[in-house]
Amino acid sequence: MKMLCGFTLIETLIALMIFSVISVLAYRATNSLSDGELRLTQEAAHWRAIEQVFTRIEADVRQALPRPLLEGKNTLPPWLGKHEQQHRVELQFARAASGLATTVGAARRQRMAYVWQKNENGGTLELLYWTAFDNAPNTQPQRYLLLDGVALFKLEYLTQDGDWIDEWPRLGEAALPRAMRIQLAGADGAVIERLLVLQ
Repeated sequence: MKMLCGFTLIETLIALMIFSVISVLAYRATNSLSDGELRLTQEAAHWRAIEQVFTRIEADVRQALPRPLLEGKNTLPPWLGKHEQQHRVELQFARAASGLATTVGAARRQRMAYVWQKNENGGTLELLYWTAFDNAPNTQPQRYLLLDGVALFKLEYLTQDGDWIDEWPRLGEAALPRAMRIQLAGADGAVIERLLVLQ
């Protein structure tokens, strides 16, 4: 009589248990790789967004015009930097419109501002455009969100004497600073600094 060969119940249970352990380990490894890839993608997008902000600011301030801004009967300086300690930073200036001549007389001009405002997420950085170069009093600009979660946004301006100040203009200074220093930090606290020469 021929005997049948096969696995016993215990051998089958042990095999299933080993397969289950291997499956759990494989799932965890795959999940860990997926999470790592997602984090890297988010980190890359974060740094790309910061680089785009620096590129935009540099392109705008390099076209700054020394022509004063008018708001009703009030005359504003062509470069206006305001700083409220760890609460709000604003830079408002006149610039030549992109792609056109940059001489004061010939340029199509634009009034704009960069504003950082502290909030519960750290802070938001916005870009403001006014519909006209000179405006009636209390004219509201169009606002565009550039970055959220900005823990630090600091602007400093270089005077003719070589001093760095955080508000502009200072009495006796030229219409535009010689240079501008930008410091920006996200939620991770890493501070990025750029220096832009204007004159």
